[in-house]
Formats: sequence, structure tokens, C-alpha cells
Amino acid sequence: MSEHTLSASDRRRGIASAIASLTAVAMGLGASLPLLALELDRQGVSPFLNGLSATAAAVGGLLVTPFLPKLIQTLGTRRLLLMALWLSISCLMACYALPNVWFWFPIRFLNGAALVILFVLSETLINQLAVEATRGRLIGLYATVLSIGFAIGPAILVAVGGVGLLPYLIIAMLMGLASIPIWFAGPAMSHFSSHDSPSHGVIAFIRIVPTVTLAAFTFGALEQGTLTLMPIYGIRVGLSEQTAALVLSAFAAGNIVSQIPLGFLADRFDRRLLLIICALVGATAIACLPLVQGTIWVMPVIFVFGGVTSGLYTVGLTLLGQRIKGSDLAAANAAFVMMYNFGGLAGPAIGGIAMQAIPPHGLPLAFACITLGFAGVAGWRYVGFKNAAK
Repeated sequence: MSEHTLSASDRRRGIASAIASLTAVAMGLGASLPLLALELDRQGVSPFLNGLSATAAAVGGLLVTPFLPKLIQTLGTRRLLLMALWLSISCLMACYALPNVWFWFPIRFLNGAALVILFVLSETLINQLAVEATRGRLIGLYATVLSIGFAIGPAILVAVGGVGLLPYLIIAMLMGLASIPIWFAGPAMSHFSSHDSPSHGVIAFIRIVPTVTLAAFTFGALEQGTLTLMPIYGIRVGLSEQTAALVLSAFAAGNIVSQIPLGFLADRFDRRLLLIICALVGATAIACLPLVQGTIWVMPVIFVFGGVTSGLYTVGLTLLGQRIKGSDLAAANAAFVMMYNFGGLAGPAIGGIAMQAIPPHGLPLAFACITLGFAGVAGWRYVGFKNAAK
């Protein structure tokens, strides 16, 4: 079925189903990440090995992305989504059944692959069904709901506790609920026909839409670097552990609050230019962090930094849907998520090296350089695009 034959109600139904499904997954994922980390800590596993176990999921996600177009062709969207969802649930329960860090490496590798499939297919479906005039607002809404889902996850863990079978069952139930919207998505799932194949492989789209994929890499580096290292930076500049943890809350709050306004702007202004502005404002904010340490301005600075840099993902995903159509969109979205994951691996490493090389303020300076680097590349390509259009 062609996307042009869908009614407005079919589009809304498909979009709502994708967003509802991913929200349930996000709540489960938001609870499972601290649950597994705390379990390994109780077992006496070192922080290094604990963190290394978590990176196995990122590796699994990276390795599966080049094969996504073929998987969609072979299995179809609905079947692949459901298979990935139940694989993720099975991996969670396997972690409970086999509470050993070495068993968890292959389990989390498989789970990472399953989660990337879920996110790439759902984001592609949303972008495919979006109307151009409201694409930015729709993706902003998706990102907001997803962020809220991630924020609710740890609260669920606090409510049910982190010991025993119960938290695993609650998380599995939440993720199982995600299968219901997938079943009732209607004809929207027919967009990814098994007879359609992309014109290029996943890796090629990194070259075809370099600004968009670099935006994903940059946000992945900034987000994962912040979540991993910002509390440590806060303690090193004199904050208490509680206040250092609140810095992450300010970052997350900026992310949640900014998504819909950024989506609205993406529907009103040049999306390429908006990406550059987000990067420049974000770089300025994080570069100011050493200047405001010890003052009430720390939280607002982190709030702004989290809010505007999240636009690199939201506006980038919107621009991707504008640029790439049809069967190419799933492959391009896979490249987008792949680059986000690469950034997520690189960001903490770069930030950690900078903290050692330039104590104590190497982390915000490194983040400012990463963000300015993207702004420079995006600005150079923007000027070239405008000159070519004349």
C-alpha cells in the first residue's frame, strides 16, 4: 500500500501506535538500566566492568543497523517490531535467571540489537506518516513523550524496589504492553513493503545526509557524556553528591521542555539553520559552566544546554524525513541511529580524557569543542547549499 492511499485517520492511528509503543518501551528501559547496574553493584562487580557490560548493548545496536533494510524486507514491519520487542523482554528475564556479569554480555548485546530495531522502525514510521507542514511538531511531541517515559522508569523502580523477581516482572509487563499498539496500528504498517528495497545501503546515508547524521553523532556524544561524567565533574568542582545528581535532572528537564517548541520552530524556519543555532547556543551555554560554578546559575545553564542540544536530534530527525522518502527512509534512519550510538560511545571517552588533561574544567570545554565542531561543519555545508541554490 502506498503512503498516499492512507486516510488521515489511518495516519493518526499509525503515529499514535508508534508513539504509544515506544513510550511503554522507554518506561521499561528507564527502569531496567539502573536495575541491572544496581544488581551488578550488589554482586561486587567493579564499576569499570559494570559500565563495560552496559556498552555491550550499544555494540549490538551498532552491528544490527546495516542489516535492518533486509530484515524489514524479509519479515515485514509489524512482525519485526513484535519479534524485537519480545526478544528484549526475553533478554530482561534472562538477566534475572542468570545473574552473572559474564552471561550478561551476550544477553545485553542481543537486547541492544532488539532495542535499535524498535526505535529505528518506530521513528521511521512516524516520519513516513508525518505531513510536512507539521513534521517538526509531531517529532517534537514524540521526543517529549519518549523523554517522559524514560523519566518515569526509575520512579517505577523506586516504587517496587530493586530486589527480587517483582521489578523484572513489572518491567516485562510494561514492555509487553507495547505490543498492543503495534497490533492495532492498522494499514500504516504496510508502508514498508517486503518488495521495496532502499537505493543505498545504511552506511551510504552517512555520506548522503552528512549534516543530519553528524547531528545525531554530536547529540549522542553530548547526552551520554553528560549522563556518565557530569555528576563526577560536579563533585570535582565542589558540589555535594545530591546537588551533582540534580544537575542531571536539570539536563533532562531541559530536554523534555524544549522538544515541542523546537519542533514548532522546525516547522517555521530553515531546519539546517536551526541546527546550527542549536549548536551555537549549546556550545555557548556549556562553555559558560566553569564561570558560574558555585552560583545559582549552574542549573539554568545545564537546563539550557540540555534543551537546545536535544534539538540536534529532534530537528535532525525532522530534516531527515524532509530529505529522504519512501523505502530509503528506514535505511537513512538506521544510519541516523547508528551515528547516535557511535557518538554515545565516543562522548564519555572524549570527556574522560579531557577531564584528566585539563582539570577540573576539561569536560565542559570538551563538550563546547564538540558542539562548535558540528556548528562549523553544518555552517560550511549550509553556505554551500545556499550558494548552489542560487
